[in-house]
Amino acid sequence: MRKAVGIDLGGTKIFGGIVNSQGRIITRVEKDTGKSVGSTEVLKRLELVINELLEKDRDIIGIGVGSPGFIDTNEGKVLSVGGNIYGWAFTDIKGNLLNRFPNYQIFVGNDANLAGLCEGWIGAGKDFDSFLMMTLGTGVGGCIYTKEKGLWHGRNYQAGEFGHAILYPNGRKCTCGQDGCLEQYISGTGIENSYYEQTGVHKKGEDIFLNYNADEYSKKVIDDFALDLSVFISSMKNIFDPEGLVIGGGIINSREIWWDLMMENYRKNVNDTKGMTIVAAGYLNDAGIIGASKLVFDNIKD
Repeated sequence: MRKAVGIDLGGTKIFGGIVNSQGRIITRVEKDTGKSVGSTEVLKRLELVINELLEKDRDIIGIGVGSPGFIDTNEGKVLSVGGNIYGWAFTDIKGNLLNRFPNYQIFVGNDANLAGLCEGWIGAGKDFDSFLMMTLGTGVGGCIYTKEKGLWHGRNYQAGEFGHAILYPNGRKCTCGQDGCLEQYISGTGIENSYYEQTGVHKKGEDIFLNYNADEYSKKVIDDFALDLSVFISSMKNIFDPEGLVIGGGIINSREIWWDLMMENYRKNVNDTKGMTIVAAGYLNDAGIIGASKLVFDNIKD
């Protein structure tokens, strides 16, 4: 059975795995991204994860990497927006990795796109003819997928960048250069910033969710998050009219706190609730690894 290395490079962690052609993760490795230390150091940590995996099993056909930012999938390079990693814009991911691992074919895609590729292959989107995916983590990613066409990258590799839709005009400054992007409000970072604005206290996102019933400020922040998310989902339904919407990323792990409220707000806001099924991702934090391996399998045929 064929095997590939799949890497999910996030703003906080680098998750890597060896994945077989049925989508099962055989071996895992995890390291901190060090998103504030610059692209050179992040590349070194990425190389360490790949090398550790290859030391466990060199019988693989290629390496797939999911990265934040706008990604030129043909060249394997980050374009002008690098997401939540400092100095990541314009990084030549594929070129750097080929220098280090010249005996392997390497493929690079946007991290949310590859999470969607996983969900369309073996996850929550596998029975939809068309679906959108949102990944809610350190930032906000997304993808547009149809069974007929696969992933839609767009003319400039920016399709599905839902995190950079403007939610609040003239709002918080975003890393992409715009003001008021969705990512600045419904991501883990956005939730932490909302809490800080209301309290003057820095608190981790996971603690804000955990204190939902004990802290009035945490409740206010999460209630606002659920409302903002529902409003955006209403817009996406009307723009794309997909069969399904898959929501994944780290924040989905706390969905027992906010999912019902989000759906209640969605039903109030949207003009027609019929036609789009909203589901949680099937593979959660594993989707990026599996999707990155699928990129390899799709590009290297038997």
